[in-house]
Parts: sequence; C-alpha cells; structure tokens
Amino acid sequence: MQRTKVFLGLLVCLGTAMSTNPQAQSPETSSFQTLMVIPFSDASGTATDTWIGEGLAETVSAGLNQLEIVVVVTTTRHAEAVSETGGLLQLGQELDLDWIVTGEFQRSGERVQVNATLIDVGSGESRVTTVIDGTFDELFDVQDQVVTDLESMLRKHLDPLMAAESTRTTDVGATEIDHQRRATQNDRPRGIGPDRLRVDDTTIESGGIGMFSGRPRIRPTRTMTPPTIDGRLTDDVWRTATMITELVQQSPLDGAPATEETEIYLAYDRDHLYFGFYLHYSDPSLMRANRVDRDRAAQDDLMTIYFDTFMDQQRVYDFDINAYNVQGDGVINGANQRGGPIPFADRSWDALFDSGAQIVEDGYTAEMAIPFKSVRYPQQPPGVPHQWGFQIVREVKGRDRENDVWAPMSRNVQSFMAQMGILEGMTDLSTSRNIEILPTFTAIRYGELDNDSTAFVNQDTMPEGGVNVKYGITSNLTADFTYNPDFSQIESDRPQIEVNQRYPLFFDELRPFFLEGADIFEFTSPVNLVNTRTIIDPRYGGKLTGKVGRTTLGLLIVDDEAPGKRDDKNDPAFGETAQFVIGRARYDLYSESHIGALVTDREFLDGYSRLGSIDGQFRFSPTSRLNLVAAQSQHRDEGGVERNGHMFGLLFQRNGRNLVTTSFIGQVDPNFRTDVGFVRRVDARNIRQRISYRWYPEHWLINWGPSANYQRSYRFDGVLQDEESRTGLDFSFAKQISAGISSQRVLERFGGIDFWKWRHLVRTSINTSRSISAGFSTNWGDEIFFDPDNPFLGQQVSIGVNTTVRPVSSVQSRVSLNTARFTDIRTGKLEVFDVKIYRGLTTWQLNDRFLLRNITEYNTFSRKLDFNILATYRVDAGTAFYVGYDDHYRQADLIDDERYFTTDLRRTNRAVFMKLQYLFRY
Repeated sequence: MQRTKVFLGLLVCLGTAMSTNPQAQSPETSSFQTLMVIPFSDASGTATDTWIGEGLAETVSAGLNQLEIVVVVTTTRHAEAVSETGGLLQLGQELDLDWIVTGEFQRSGERVQVNATLIDVGSGESRVTTVIDGTFDELFDVQDQVVTDLESMLRKHLDPLMAAESTRTTDVGATEIDHQRRATQNDRPRGIGPDRLRVDDTTIESGGIGMFSGRPRIRPTRTMTPPTIDGRLTDDVWRTATMITELVQQSPLDGAPATEETEIYLAYDRDHLYFGFYLHYSDPSLMRANRVDRDRAAQDDLMTIYFDTFMDQQRVYDFDINAYNVQGDGVINGANQRGGPIPFADRSWDALFDSGAQIVEDGYTAEMAIPFKSVRYPQQPPGVPHQWGFQIVREVKGRDRENDVWAPMSRNVQSFMAQMGILEGMTDLSTSRNIEILPTFTAIRYGELDNDSTAFVNQDTMPEGGVNVKYGITSNLTADFTYNPDFSQIESDRPQIEVNQRYPLFFDELRPFFLEGADIFEFTSPVNLVNTRTIIDPRYGGKLTGKVGRTTLGLLIVDDEAPGKRDDKNDPAFGETAQFVIGRARYDLYSESHIGALVTDREFLDGYSRLGSIDGQFRFSPTSRLNLVAAQSQHRDEGGVERNGHMFGLLFQRNGRNLVTTSFIGQVDPNFRTDVGFVRRVDARNIRQRISYRWYPEHWLINWGPSANYQRSYRFDGVLQDEESRTGLDFSFAKQISAGISSQRVLERFGGIDFWKWRHLVRTSINTSRSISAGFSTNWGDEIFFDPDNPFLGQQVSIGVNTTVRPVSSVQSRVSLNTARFTDIRTGKLEVFDVKIYRGLTTWQLNDRFLLRNITEYNTFSRKLDFNILATYRVDAGTAFYVGYDDHYRQADLIDDERYFTTDLRRTNRAVFMKLQYLFRY
C-alpha cells in the first residue's frame, strides 16, 4: 500500500512538472533545475513508522514542484540502495540532477523530529540543513515547515539564475564557492592537502523544544591509510580529508566571526576517528601554552571536540589538546549541566587516545586519533551510517577569553547539547570488544609517632597488589571489576577551614574506580544520595554501566572492610565487612529530559541503610527546565534504632540570554538517614528564589548585571530556622578580569536563639597574562560561634588569596592563603580563633611524560605542617609509575601536652611510597 502511494506520488509530481515545465524534458537545453527527493529514513528504526518518511517525501516533492523545477521521487528500493552521500551523488550524476533532498525523522513518543538536507550534486556540498521538532499531532504542520525552509533556500540560489536565463552549469554559486575554497597549493602551509570545499550549512530559524534550527552536518572521509600521530600534517590522509575552515564566536561576541583562522580535518577508519588541526595566530604572542600534567591545561588555549554519541542530549564526551600535546578528556552529564553555555566537563573520566602537537611559526598543529573503543555508542548494522552530536571549540584565552565554535551557539539557548552539530556517515565501525586489564602494585614504608614511648617508629615495607578489569560487553555497555584496589591518595583533598562549622564538610571523590561512570549516578537533588567516599576500604567491587536503548543503567556492588577494623577482637563487628549495592536506571524521554530511579543499600551486621528514589528532568523550552526528586529511606544503626524518613525537591530554572531565574522548594524529614549519601541537614523545609539579569555591552565591559536571592527554611514543627535576603552585582571585563560584590541579611536560629546577621562579599579575578594570574575574595560581617552550650554572635572576616606564576612553560606554582578570624564583640573584640592555611603547589613538567610535584601546607590553628613530593612518569591514561614522599609535623604540645612541653614542630607521620600500574588493552 505504501509503495503504491509513492508510485502515485511520483506520477503526480512528474505529470505536474511536465505540464507546467515542458522544457524539463530536455535538461541540456533547459534553464530549469532538476531535483530528486529520497524518502526520509527512520532514525529509530521502527517498521510501523515507515509511512511517515514516504509521506514526507511526497509532501516535499509536491511543494517544491511549485518552484517550476522537475521533482523526481525515488522508490523505496532506490532509497535502500544509496545509504551514503557518495551513493546519492553518483545516482544524481547518472540522472543528470542538480539537487538531492534527503533526510530522516525520529519519533519519540508523541514528538517527531524531522531533519532535511539539500545537497548540491555538482559540488557535493550540503547547502542547507533544517531541523523541525513538533508533536505527532502537528505532523502536517511540520511537513509544511520543511517545505517552506527548503523552498526558501532553493529560491535564494535559483532566482538569480532564472532571471539571467542561464543554463544549468557547475558554476552555480561560484562566487560563494570560490570564497570558501582554500588557497592554491603554493600558498598552502606545509603538509596541508589540495583544494577542497568545506561543508557549510545555512541555519534556518524555526522552533522546537530542546532543539535549534539548522544543525550543521559534517561527514568525515574514510581512509585506508591512517596518519602517523606526530602533530605534523604531512600524511596523505589530510590531502583528502573533510575540512572545516570557518568558526564563529560563542564568546565574547555572540555569533561574530572568529578572529583567528583555524583549519580542521576529519577522517576515520574502522577503529579510529582522526582529527588534524592547524591553529593560526595573527599575533603568536597571544598563544597560551604550558607543559602540565594530563587534564591540567584549563588555563591554556585548547582545541576541544565533543561527541554526543547517542544523539540523545544526555551525555557528551570531551577530548582536548594544547600546543604542547597535553591531553584532556571528560564527560558532561546532560542531567546535570553546569558552567553555562559551554559546561564544565567532569575530568575524572579518563580515556585512551593518541595525540601529537608541534608549535609552528604562526601557531601550532596537532593530530588526534580517538579509538572507538574509548567511547560508548549505539551499534549499527553493516552499512548503516552512524549519527553523533558533534561540536568543536577553539579557545583563545589571550583574546578576551574567546571561544570559537563550529556549530553556532546562541545565548538564547542555554543548552549546550541542543546546539551541537551532527557528525554523520561513518559506517562499519569495528565490533571488537574493549578488554582492559590494569594490574597495580604498591609498596609503602610507613612511620608514626608512638605517644607511649615518644619515639618515632618505622614499620616494615608493606607491598600489595590488585587488579582492575574492564570489559565492553557491547559498544554501549561496560562491566568493571576490581580486587584489592589501590586507593592511595595520589591526589590530596583541597584544604577547607574546619573550625566553627555547623554542618559537615563535603570532599570530592578522588579514587579512579568510583570515578569511572560516576556521572550515571548524578542528578539534580538537594541531597547527595550517592557519596562513594562512604566506602572506605573495599576488598572487591563490581560495576556495570552503559545504555540499552533509551535506558541508562548503573549497578555498583562493593564489599567494604573498614567497618570491621576494630581494636577489640571480642567486638561482634571485628573482621566483618559491609556490603554496598547501588543501582540506577534512567529512561530518556526527549532531549535533556528523563525519568530515573535509584536504590541504595548498605548492610552491616544487623544494621542497614536502604533508600529508594525517583527523579525527573523535563526541558520545556530552550531556556527552561524542571527537575524533581523524591526519596524514602529506611535506616537501622548498630544499636538497633530504626528511622524512616523522606526527602523531596522541586527545581525550576529559566536561563535566558539576559534573565536567569531559579525557584526551589523541598524538604528533608527529621528521620531521613542514609549511610551511602551525604546529608548536611535534616528536619528542614526550604524555599528559595534567585533572579539575575545580564547586559552585554561587548566592549571593554563584556557583561554585567545584578542578582537577588531570597530563601527561608522551617523545621517540621513550623519554627523558622533561616531566612536570607541577598543582592549582588557582577562584572566581566576585557583581558579576563572579573569582579563581584554582594551583601546579605540573614536570620539563623541556633540553640533556640534567633541571630540576625549582616554579611558582605567582594571578589575579583585577574588572568590577563600567561605568566601570572591572581584571585582575591573577602567575606566579612556577623557570624555565630556554634558552641552548643553557649552560642553567641561575633564578627568573622574570611579572606582567600591565590596567585599562579608560570615563569617558563614547564614550571607552574600556585600559592594560596585562606584565613578566618573570629572576634567576640561582647568583650571588646577578643579574638576567639584566627585560622590561616598556607598552601603551595608547584609542578615541573620536564617533558610529555615526566612530572615532579610538590605540595606544602601549613595550618596555623592546628599547627600542622604537611609536605609531599611526587614524581610521575605517565605513558598514557592507564599506564603510570609514581614515587612519592609524604611528611607530617605538628606542634609538640598540641599532640600531647603531658608528654611534650615544647612548641617546636614534631614529626607525626612519614611515608615513602611507590605505585606501578600498567594497562593492557585488547
């Protein structure tokens, strides 16, 4: 039946074209253009929806026929025979066509997304791509909008030809094409290939939830001769690779042309995706590049590529490189984007990929080879092309922190993922499974102060081994297993002032096994329901993460030995272990929208901590979204005390170009407990509202604007606990200078007393030079001394200062000072405490692999001095060798004033450690 409809549509269209355009029978002598429409493919592969694609083709054919061009609709057999652009172009040339319209649609529940592309057969360029998104009931309106957009673009190219009565030639759009064409071979930089056209898609304004109009598309060239990844663009593959030469600014001038020239090359084979970059600088002194450790080049000019491999706007991979071949990678969780239009990636994710870079006279060149094994993506049958969300960002930090992008981005759309372009056409990727085996060997010689004998006692060297295994069950599902993992803290927690804190401090996870796939367990919530730092000393663990269809899955099982490490062997808990189970499922509804569920369980002896939750995120427009979460806990501690409680939160955000608003309501029951998450406060019902406005003068003052916050918190018995009103003003200047001021009026109830406080904040950040940057903030005003027996209101001044110095590209030193000084104003400003934490972090990157690092920290309140030096030899993201020395001192009389009577520093702990890990990948 459907094929009959297509055949009838073909006859109608051809008949109409022949009757209204008799010269079309002889294309060689006609002034008209010829066009073919391919039935639209179904991206979701649902057999029952095939009629939608055929109907779209018929509608487009009939609509475009009104332009007095010959419209040819192929049969379904033709559509199946030409699955790649190369096949389409070949067929178009055989039929002597000028244009081909092709496309696809995807039905997600009640929503339908239509993607149509207009291809110039003569040049092979994609002249326009249009993306329309609507409900299924609006399908006919969506079809009409596709026709309107395509018609508009065709008229743009055809009307001048009709007016000049020119015949169909390959010179259509010659001026535009010549403008896009590269320089001649003699003018070309060394190692760059011959002339070719860039794929340049034109955007069309149209609406759509979670989408933007006119996604640019790019198709990498398939190669049989992979490049040598050395940073030199001399390989033959770059002579035929797909090329991009024009980027536009995302900031500071939204949509303006990029100020620096960039050349980007794309190719692929069955195992890798290849990129070549040539980054030009009109003034090479603008380039910022330093030799630093992996993932530590945020202050440098970076070339970054982003992949949304499932095209679902839920998770994005990030790969970047600087001029010294410093690699970086990370993931962006669409369920919890942070950082503005270009969000911050979670740098804890590490992937294997090859890269090379070299500095040249006017900038630098670089190459990347990204194995398909390093990312998760949906499997496709042989010959079926992949489609990935795709974006390229070039950062030029020396020019007012300029960000240049390939797919244009607007401040009117806050979603980064919705504004990505499309990487398409890759077929027959390798189906081999990723197997990684990472054995580790550690040895530590440890010593500590014995308070009984006042002697420093050295322990014997303690060697230990462990292994991590990763297996790619499919291209989108991965299993991990670890036995006796090494969780020695190669990284150290950032210092936080712990004096006079009402609530516990949160420290980020630093251990690799828990960081891999951690974004699956993250979602917007007022309570952190998964905090893997509660798992202290795991003996073994297993993890399954990935995606099946539209469902993202995560399962973590760990056996933790820490709770059973008791001094008393008669303690029933001695030698026992705690079992952790964390399960997560998230079903993707549409772009950046999902519903999810989480279960957590910790079992130890007769005690348990169980929790179940549901959550959801719903994007209503390019600027607004709603998040909700609800959880129920069941808890029994070791003493047998049982508590059951709930928690919920509702958050609405609108992030427009100028106006940003946030509204939140939520509550945490007095009996809510979880031993798997992090709960700062219970027995609280909260409301919060924030509003800010931003102007963009876009000159020496890049942007500025005011903000206002208001929030209240009640106990469940109705007693007001907190009330806060805050106003502020923020500025961003040229040369990477920012500043902000704010004041807040706060009511805080503690110990049954209502305390009213005024607090003020001033901050600034200066990063105008490659060699030095600095930041300063101060917060002063009223503060409570949180003594449970005798709380009182005093004054506290907190100051944070940091300076980073880079005398040469390989050396970087960051010195910071955090202070908090509290005075009792009741007694003539008597000082209660004065805390200063000095911290110095110096790194010396001798070459691409060898790094020396020193951390020295001194706390004036606890009188502690910490010294750490680490040597790292890193081959890649998995293979590395570490040797370190760790030393800790404290003022003697503060250790034990009965045994030590001096104020001199005395060593309390010392360790020399070594760690070797080697990654085997198959």
